[in-house]
Amino acid sequence: MMDDFLWRAILGAAFLAAACGPIGCFVLWKRMAYLGESVAHVGLLGAGLGLLLGVNVVAGTAALAIVAALIMARAADRAIPAGTFVGIVGHMGLALGFVVLATLETVRADLLGYLFGDVLALSTGDVAAVAGVSAVVLAATVVLWRPLLKAAVGGDIAAAEGHGGPLVQTAFLVLVALLVAFGLKVVGALLIVALLIVPPAAARAFARTPESMAVQAALAGAVAAPLGVGIAYAGDLPAGPAIVLAAGVIFALTTAAARLRDNLKRA
Repeated sequence: MMDDFLWRAILGAAFLAAACGPIGCFVLWKRMAYLGESVAHVGLLGAGLGLLLGVNVVAGTAALAIVAALIMARAADRAIPAGTFVGIVGHMGLALGFVVLATLETVRADLLGYLFGDVLALSTGDVAAVAGVSAVVLAATVVLWRPLLKAAVGGDIAAAEGHGGPLVQTAFLVLVALLVAFGLKVVGALLIVALLIVPPAAARAFARTPESMAVQAALAGAVAAPLGVGIAYAGDLPAGPAIVLAAGVIFALTTAAARLRDNLKRA
């Protein structure tokens, strides 16, 4: 029999990773991994400001992550190159987050938790919140699937057909920001983007359609969560990084299996 905290860790991480999978497919297709990483960095500042102002940490993280995502999404409209602007905003947010957290004496000891997550400390309420947000993100992904897909594979065509406009792009960024906010406690600000890119990368090897890739990415994330928690518990390791490493192992296995399949077909 596993302790209750392990069940909560497994369920919370599995819900989050399953929701990250389909959204992460669009992050890969749109080549937005760097933007997602920068949003996560700013999320750390949101957590610090939430603690400083006495508001809910997740709410503070979500609010600032959404604002940062929307600002960085307009990077292409600026004189500064988009990648440079996104990097500046993200790293300034990360630096300010460190500064704010360092001024709070009561949370200095928990700094690693904000950076790498503290999934083993999830409460029943935390798991319920993560499950609820994950369900909302998955439902929104289903509703927005076609316009998001058209915008990902052909932005100009989608815009001409009335798909993938500002509202769809805004909705997508809000979903990414929500996953970043609720992933802060699971895998931390520095690793949440890994759950957005590694499971979809693992699914790409055997996916034949965008829809199958999204489903397989969700499954890969959901499998990586209990595998990582189990490894962390058995080896007395940090659980957040262990979950990401488990996803990496799944990616390595699927990539190797796909190459073996292709070699056998050519033989």
